[in-house]
Amino acid sequence: MRKTFAIAGLALVLASCGDKPQPPSAPRANAPTAPATDVDASRAWLVRALTCGDRAFLLTDVKEQRARLGHLAGTTCEPASTGTPLRCAITPSLRIGQADIAWFVVGGPSQDLATIILPAPPEALRTSISAGAGALSPSTDLGDTTLQCALTDNALAPGAIAGTVKRDGDPSASVRVCAFELAEGMPTCIRTAQGERTFRLEVPRGDYLVFAIPGDVPESRVGFTDCEGDATDAPCAHELKVVVVRAGETTEGIDPSDLRSRDEASDWPQPPPSD
Repeated sequence: MRKTFAIAGLALVLASCGDKPQPPSAPRANAPTAPATDVDASRAWLVRALTCGDRAFLLTDVKEQRARLGHLAGTTCEPASTGTPLRCAITPSLRIGQADIAWFVVGGPSQDLATIILPAPPEALRTSISAGAGALSPSTDLGDTTLQCALTDNALAPGAIAGTVKRDGDPSASVRVCAFELAEGMPTCIRTAQGERTFRLEVPRGDYLVFAIPGDVPESRVGFTDCEGDATDAPCAHELKVVVVRAGETTEGIDPSDLRSRDEASDWPQPPPSD
């Protein structure tokens, strides 16, 4: 009997041990997250950098840029290598102007410009670019826009093309001179006064093709080509020469003299309709 009581007592002790409350487990540590104010400040800086507002960042090389961007929450960039643009994605999308930007491309500095590509049309970004800080190119077929960021104060200063149209014809007629920017094909045209042959075209920096349209013979073209107007024996291809315009400078001596019919000049750019 005593043995039975002993076994029963042991069972009660063991049962009471099972009911003994266990100390509370330590709370599970959550992964550290950046304070909301820090995230907002980082995204505000990125908007400024992608709209040409941080020259110091744009002047650094691609590896330094990737290291800087890698610390921003939600931003991932492809491995950077020398000479290649930096391609990055951002989540959630970044609001720039009237566009939601989910990715971007940053090109390294080249002379006094840096290139940024954003997936939005230029009209959606225009209000976010400070005057003189950057220039927007027309959108591509995919709807992307290239932004040229100035790395110096005068990098985007306009230049000019100046010269004289050399041709026979009605001395009282005017001439219309057009310059076509090579990268985008955008024309800039000016019409001289009656009887005036000299001209000056204000244009952004870039590379251009130039020709004139005589007011008295609008079906002809007078190009600035590899053919000299006074040369008769020198071989030439009637190809328009590239005119380089630098920021804040005037490229002079651009004297169109190669007279061609519209059919003969069919491979030249087409001028916009005259006003």
